Amino acid sequence: MRQLAITLLTFWTISVYGQDYPFAKTFIDGTIILKDSTQLKGQLKWYPHQNEKLKFRVSENAEIKKYSPEDLISFTTDTLKFVSLFDLEVYSDNYALLGKTSKIKHTFGQLLDSGSFNIYFVLITGVDAISGAIQPYPNFYFEKKVGNNYVSAAYPFAMRMKEKKYEKAKDNLYTFFKDYPQIIEKIKSYKKQDDFFEIIDLMKKEN
Repeated sequence: MRQLAITLLTFWTISVYGQDYPFAKTFIDGTIILKDSTQLKGQLKWYPHQNEKLKFRVSENAEIKKYSPEDLISFTTDTLKFVSLFDLEVYSDNYALLGKTSKIKHTFGQLLDSGSFNIYFVLITGVDAISGAIQPYPNFYFEKKVGNNYVSAAYPFAMRMKEKKYEKAKDNLYTFFKDYPQIIEKIKSYKKQDDFFEIIDLMKKEN
């Protein structure tokens, strides 16, 4: 079952995001940044699941240590950067089935862009209620600082569900991007068959 989950995950990351996460299958070169800002270079492996710890070793034959998001600020591999995220409200199996968001304690999210707001790509793993199969639920996750607090919003990506649920999920984006009328207009016209990356590109320009 676990190998099947990894295979499914790899397929989904290639097909919905245009890239593979090689560290889901094997150790690759990378750097982790601990909570005290210490940087350690070595090899890492992480199966993208909100409950999985990152495995790290300084060399091939060295001891393997495990780190949760609480232990790290971030990790990088080649051109990819992942950041520890906490207390997320995202779209996953509960939303696809019941129309309800899910609260996730923590996970690592891929940082796509930063500035006035941060843009992340997050994979949440859940179970398809109909097939019973393990399935990744991709989200775009947005975060910004307002005063002394951080606010966030998520949006489901490439999930098998009806258009009306994608429309309902836009509500939080309207609030989050209220100061960006061009982004709001683009979101309003978006349909699930459209290319959401056009909106991401616009967000990067506005950021």
